[in-house]
Amino acid sequence: MRVADISGVQNALPVLAKRFTRALHMPDVANVRNPRLVRALREALLQMSNVELREQCQVSGFIRENGRICGVQTKQGELRASKVVLAAGAWSGELLAKLGLALPVEPVKGQMILYKCADDFLPSMVLANGRYAIPRKDGHILVGSTLEYTGFDKTPTDEALASLQASAVALLPALADAEIVGHWAGLRPGSPEGIPYIGEVPEYPGLWLNCGHFRNGLVLAPASCQLLADLMLGREPIVDPVPYAPAGRLGVL
Repeated sequence: MRVADISGVQNALPVLAKRFTRALHMPDVANVRNPRLVRALREALLQMSNVELREQCQVSGFIRENGRICGVQTKQGELRASKVVLAAGAWSGELLAKLGLALPVEPVKGQMILYKCADDFLPSMVLANGRYAIPRKDGHILVGSTLEYTGFDKTPTDEALASLQASAVALLPALADAEIVGHWAGLRPGSPEGIPYIGEVPEYPGLWLNCGHFRNGLVLAPASCQLLADLMLGREPIVDPVPYAPAGRLGVL
């Protein structure tokens, strides 16, 4: 990251609002189309002979024997394992509550809008005032996102739409005349200070957590999964696991 000459930024991004006087260049920042990533991951897993995917199989609780968690209860019956990983995103807290533990992971709604522009409208991502505009190769511009603590409600709202449009136009004035072709919402797994929970639950041996990544799930996924695998297999961890350990960070219901 480095300070960028604002005149050079304006020349490279002529659609950027002229009110900006300072800029940072972050060449390592990128974006991932998460639906495509999930589809690719699913296809890769289906090619593995030691992996079984059970979709639309709701987990209703845990199986506990001799003081250990040894499986989960589902609508398709019991699934048993020597180690169970809870990685249920915004729903992780609700599941752990079934064991009487309070995991401070809650849903945080984020709404986004999608514009259709010319293919060459915006050559790079821009971020300002907590909002972003991300160009796609086909000319679509993604603008987001809100932070709303409204439980598990994923309904898009007119208020958020107006707020996102205002941010979009303040960032890229030409978007005032662009067509909005999409408006949707998702739920992030919010956690205190955005620090995820990675490691075994001391109160319930056999139960491991990998959740609470808040706004950085895709960014942190490779490292957090590597750390979890290291801990579960007794290997030297990729990073210091202490800041992410569930010990001392869970409450009692």
